Amino acid sequence: MPLRALALAAFLTSALASPASELFREASFYLEFYYYGPAQTPPQEVTARYHEQLEQACAPQGEACGFEVARPLIAQMLRDLGDGHTYYLAPEDFRSALERAGGTAAARPLVGLQLGPAVPGAVLIQDIVTGSPAEAAGLRPGDRIVGVNGTPPSSAEVLRQQLASDAPVRLQIARGDVARPEQLEVSLRRRAVVPLELPYAYNLPNPPGVVVIRIPQFATYGQVGPRVHALVRQAQEQHAQAILLDARNNGGGEETECVSAAAAFIGDYEISMQSRLGRSPLGFREGATLGNDPRDPRGYSIPAATLWRGPVAVLVNRRSASCAEVFAYLLQRAGRAPVVGERTAGVTNTATDFFPLLDHSAVAITYVRTLNSDGSPLPDFVQPDAPVSDDPAAWLRTGRDPVIERALEVLRLRH
Repeated sequence: MPLRALALAAFLTSALASPASELFREASFYLEFYYYGPAQTPPQEVTARYHEQLEQACAPQGEACGFEVARPLIAQMLRDLGDGHTYYLAPEDFRSALERAGGTAAARPLVGLQLGPAVPGAVLIQDIVTGSPAEAAGLRPGDRIVGVNGTPPSSAEVLRQQLASDAPVRLQIARGDVARPEQLEVSLRRRAVVPLELPYAYNLPNPPGVVVIRIPQFATYGQVGPRVHALVRQAQEQHAQAILLDARNNGGGEETECVSAAAAFIGDYEISMQSRLGRSPLGFREGATLGNDPRDPRGYSIPAATLWRGPVAVLVNRRSASCAEVFAYLLQRAGRAPVVGERTAGVTNTATDFFPLLDHSAVAITYVRTLNSDGSPLPDFVQPDAPVSDDPAAWLRTGRDPVIERALEVLRLRH
């Protein structure tokens, strides 16, 4: 038996026989066995240090020491690695992550508006939920709510309370440049919606022919990538002149989704993923995803895969992470699209997976490194070709999204 295995066995047999120690032991095993990230401190050192803290915390309770003692220690242990791709998920957070990944989230009543900053008399709509009353009413990011049942909104919080009612709400909307806004009025009433936050598209009023495809997340397996292809095909049928791919605040998700979505703009390609278990291909070929990460080799075909050949730009900010970074990098690397906005979160070249624990919580562990086809690692982050601050307050103040405006300039669609 290798020395490492002997050390692990000694650690396991010395642990307290309590729920807390069993939970900690399980989390520590996954971290030591699977971790393949950039942390400078070996996982074994971190687990040993926190094992001592657990023993001290559990000493007064002995075998009755419960899960609630171990959970914060596990969370802090993973934070101490300094790797944004490795973290703890409480049971409710893990359940939500699984529901989003599987597309099984429960429907709940909502109007489907994600509100941004507010000033007296106006609240910015920062995002909408697909399939919601807000989408059906034609609302979109950047619209400003300037009236609720004929009265200017006093604050974003009060507006949220008004939208949480089962009664219909009339919203007065200002769209576009504050100097010459388009005035709209819509009636919304919340209803049951599955809040998966799938991609959606909308047209810019000016210049005409520019379609924004908003991609809020890449987490829902088998739905995000195919939906991007469908939205691109829709843009082609509308004879769109350009596409802006908005991946701001996209925290990532399933590798299959970002690689299949990227193929709608760069065609077939291949990169790879390396773990302690081996290397797997990743990419897209002849209408199907090519491989996946080593622990989850599932893939799928897109029967109506398409390829956009027109102008395109990718919008990112500092909260664009993981798969969203890979997506932006692939288009940037191919010379296919300028990246516009802020430097991304900085976890481009690794991937994480969830490891369930016995109390229905989980540890997310960096266990894969993402590589180019030549074996070189992807960069830590994506540096925009056209840097600009993502400032929702400026968007509300002027009626113009600074990142979209910069993208239009880069594509020579705005002067």
